[in-house]
Amino acid sequence: MDLYFECNFGISGDMSVGALLDLGADKDVLNKALESLKLDNEFSYKITKQTVMQ
Repeated sequence: MDLYFECNFGISGDMSVGALLDLGADKDVLNKALESLKLDNEFSYKITKQTVMQ
């Protein structure tokens, strides 16, 4: 599968990561990459799935 980003007007990092995780990206790979930055106690995050009814 190929995935293309059209970023002419910018891109939101958190929304992009959320979309990739929703498409099936491995959250363990994300966790490992974030841990490799060695930014202990600089940020926190929680991965959850939520359905919003309108």
